[in-house]
Amino acid sequence: MAEPVQDVMHAMAREQCYLCVMTLVETPPADAPPAADLRRAHKEFLADLERKGRIFGAGKLKNAKEKEKTDLGYGMFILRAESRVEAESIAFQEPNTKAGLRTMKLIPWQRTEGDINISISFTNGTVKIDRRSYLLENGAE
Repeated sequence: MAEPVQDVMHAMAREQCYLCVMTLVETPPADAPPAADLRRAHKEFLADLERKGRIFGAGKLKNAKEKEKTDLGYGMFILRAESRVEAESIAFQEPNTKAGLRTMKLIPWQRTEGDINISISFTNGTVKIDRRSYLLENGAE
């Protein structure tokens, strides 16, 4: 059966998001904790947003394999928020930003195109998300 195809000009639902771009501060506040001490808090902050369905994606702004970086910033996350006020109230709680180790710039972005493909193989015990595969743990006894 052929997959239904919609005209590319069809008005799709827009999702309001904000690109939250973080940049390392050259001279952090004297009383700021070491960045390594905030690593877990940063990961927990993002994991909590993910559990709540608030982030579209997150990560460093680099290609480690090709040693490629950008002057746009150090890292970013895409936050689902209806307004700048809502986005700021969430984004500025990021632990490194709150501690003064990073600055945070919010850029409005409306997601209108794109897709995510998810495939689960019970036979192989794998989950495929777009081009990446993950092996499932066997919980059977």
